[in-house]
Amino acid sequence: MSAAPRWLRWAACALLSTAAVGCDDDDATVPPAPEADVGPALDAEVFDQGAQNCLPSPEICDGRDNDCDGLVDDQDDDLQVQLFDDVENCGRCGFACDGANATIACLRGRCYITACEAGYHDYNANAADGCESNCLISNGGREACDGVDNDCDLVADEDFDLDSDPNHCGACGVSCGDAPNGAAACQAGTCVISTCARDYVDLDGDVANGCEYRCTPTNTDQVREFCNGRDDDCDGVIDEGADLQPPEALCSDRGLCAPACAGDGDCDAGDTCNAGGVCVPADGGAAGRPCADDADCQADHPGLACLETHRLEAGERVTERRCVQRTTGAACDGEAGWRCTYPPGYAVGTERGLCDQLDNDCDGRVDEDYADQLVDERGRPRQCEAGRGACRRAAPVTCAPDGLGTVCTAEPAAPVSAVDDTCDAQDDDCDGAIDEDFAQAWVSVGDVSIFAYEASRPGATADRPGLDPDPDDEVTVYGEEKACSQPGVLPWADVTWAEAQTACQAVGARLCTAAEWLRACEAGVAGQAYPYGPRYSANQCNGGEYDVDPQAAGVQDGVLPTGDAAQCVARGVFDLSGNLKEWTDAIDGGLRPVRGGGFESNAPGGLTCQQTGDLKPPGLRSPSLGFRCCR
Repeated sequence: MSAAPRWLRWAACALLSTAAVGCDDDDATVPPAPEADVGPALDAEVFDQGAQNCLPSPEICDGRDNDCDGLVDDQDDDLQVQLFDDVENCGRCGFACDGANATIACLRGRCYITACEAGYHDYNANAADGCESNCLISNGGREACDGVDNDCDLVADEDFDLDSDPNHCGACGVSCGDAPNGAAACQAGTCVISTCARDYVDLDGDVANGCEYRCTPTNTDQVREFCNGRDDDCDGVIDEGADLQPPEALCSDRGLCAPACAGDGDCDAGDTCNAGGVCVPADGGAAGRPCADDADCQADHPGLACLETHRLEAGERVTERRCVQRTTGAACDGEAGWRCTYPPGYAVGTERGLCDQLDNDCDGRVDEDYADQLVDERGRPRQCEAGRGACRRAAPVTCAPDGLGTVCTAEPAAPVSAVDDTCDAQDDDCDGAIDEDFAQAWVSVGDVSIFAYEASRPGATADRPGLDPDPDDEVTVYGEEKACSQPGVLPWADVTWAEAQTACQAVGARLCTAAEWLRACEAGVAGQAYPYGPRYSANQCNGGEYDVDPQAAGVQDGVLPTGDAAQCVARGVFDLSGNLKEWTDAIDGGLRPVRGGGFESNAPGGLTCQQTGDLKPPGLRSPSLGFRCCR
């Protein structure tokens, strides 16, 4: 397609100049270029036919081949004139200039706004959207934060960041202002405290009161809060448990201080097991009420303790003591620091307060302050006795029912008999007197009374030489309080001279003198050789030739029960020859004479009443040496 004639382009520029639009203005709306600069092609047959019938005229935008060149609406010089200023075909056929609220002209093939309707304005010189704004430029076309589109760019207050502007925070005119003891800033459209002055903290986030909490942090990287009744981390909470690190091994986990539960099943109905291993009221109980001490809280429930608590009111600390749940570990008690919340019954470092079979001081020992009363020297339960004589019974000492000391659990038995007529060193009738009804067997010889039988120990029987007070201690010890004169019991052997004398004195008597012993043996016949007569008889008394068991073969030596050799008697006094040799109250060069011979004496001369020269050291003990008493 050929270009428009030069005269036509000059004419168009002149026309545009009168409209105050330059020929080189690139802001006008230009219609999109057509895909080709020629109209649709016609085949030869059509063209020839059309050429024969076509009447040429200037080409216009009507969808016809007006100039008979075989092309429809081809942009030749004629059509270019139309496209230059036709608002219905501006720049190309079919492109109409149109814009809202505006008068539109086609100039130089482009759409231009030539006028706006009343109240509307064109600020972007774009004919396609017409006079797009009903906004009036204000504030000299500069945006002010007033909610108005001052520069009429369809955006109000776009020059202000309401998310961060401290003078217009979240909305125009909202100023964050100054914060007492700190500084304010705008963050995400909200006024906040950005910094606080030294030793001041913002707790409530209220810009109006600024950094209202005066506090100096004293926490560390390892410990956020110390147990001291102060807000070390300045978070508004004092001695909060989550930040505290309790000391290890401060509180014992033994005795009463041991965990009482591992789960709710270990607690009574209505209680629950807390993390500290203590059964506490499931509904809280008295927890939270004011208190004076642990005992005050434990009067309501043993799982409580009284601890110092703190809270802030108007930035000021309020200190109180209130009931809280106990724990087996250390608990923070405010300014007093860490301490153990002990259960009821705990005794500080002593069991002296209670004897209750519990480890009250939590040291792993039970009632140790009463050990001298509860345990004997050998570590066995200490025994106590009740009653007298045969009624006396022993039982372990135990703690008193009220826990305030020890008591004897022994209870006396019933008396063995109504009278105490045996020589057993026992109070058989439980009256406090021993053997008071026992009648010693005395025989009067002139003005002296002598034991009718060789002396025996208390409690002796035909098989036992005496009574062992404690037969279960594996140590044989016979009671030797006094001498007894009675038949049918083993006589008292293995006795020293002094012991014999003491045993006689216990019954108001003494050892017999040699003369007294001789007078009794002679049975009133001066010079009689044996208690039974003038001549020796091996079968009369228990000497070396006497068989203690006639039914057994051979000769047997051994002591017989008192009076068993019934024929060995002199006027009612038995065994003055044989059985046991007998101490006398005499002395010969530091030695003590003994009389009568014993069960091992084989020489008849050693068994006579007049036998002398048998002298023994006073400290001698022998199974064939005994005694009898005179008075």
